[in-house]
Amino acid sequence: MDSWLRTQITQPSTWRGIFLMLSAGLGVSVSAELQAALPNLAIAALGLWEAIRKGGRFGDPGA
Repeated sequence: MDSWLRTQITQPSTWRGIFLMLSAGLGVSVSAELQAALPNLAIAALGLWEAIRKGGRFGDPGA
């Protein structure tokens, strides 16, 4: 169990999930304009992440 927990804590997806749950649980609210802009911001951030992350060759599984 201890090694499983350590493995989970080191994964970025775990931290993203914790952040999202905290944001939802704390009742973070945003204006209607910001709500409309958030999907575009998320797509831009994901595009930036995919551009700078290290990946395998195009077409390789898990790239």
